Amino acid sequence: MTTQTTATRPGEITLTMTGRELRHFLGAVLPHAGTDPGFPPLTMVTLDAADGHLHALATDRYTLGITRHPLPEPTPGQLTVTVPAAALRAVTRQIAPRADVRLTLTGEGLTIEQLSDPHLTYRLPASTEHPFLPDWRPWLAQRARLAPDPVLTGPRGVALNPAYLARFRAATRDGLPLELRPAGKALFVTCGTHFLGVLMPMDLSQARAATPDPLTGWLPAVPAAVATLGRVAC
Repeated sequence: MTTQTTATRPGEITLTMTGRELRHFLGAVLPHAGTDPGFPPLTMVTLDAADGHLHALATDRYTLGITRHPLPEPTPGQLTVTVPAAALRAVTRQIAPRADVRLTLTGEGLTIEQLSDPHLTYRLPASTEHPFLPDWRPWLAQRARLAPDPVLTGPRGVALNPAYLARFRAATRDGLPLELRPAGKALFVTCGTHFLGVLMPMDLSQARAATPDPLTGWLPAVPAAVATLGRVAC
């Protein structure tokens, strides 16, 4: 369907999308939200309407994910609220993928309405927690300009936590690849033009100092394997 957005009055944004689009939009960032109740700001999703897009951002400081959805009508100023990630997870599970959905964002919170039968309305009050990264645009821009200086595991390259790396799978769509590029000590992760993330490599330089290189035992076997394959091919 065609996305329609209107600023019904100052401080309010109304956006229409499908349930599937909503799941893609929020699902791309929810894996990056923290779950530790001892640090509430990290358990929030920041919703930000500005620069012609509605953005959603979440981070637990190990990874960060930001997704955006276009607003076809200009939006004066900037509107930002934080909503508990747990509440958004619960709502997205209830929304039918093929349903028409209306999002209304105000300073008081987010309302999600499933317009198709059955009609469902979820009102999520804005949290009193301030966004963990209120100035995320300049924060990211500054880091993106840094020369690559990744955390290296000795001479063995960059080590990535597979659990953290798996979080970015939720951002993929339409067969688009995930692209990683080093910036400073971090890795920037993009998928198309709808998703931007940050992943911090692991520092295993001390833990692996006395262990053999993982490639040991592999490379010497390569020539023999190639020769064997050559004989089979002939």
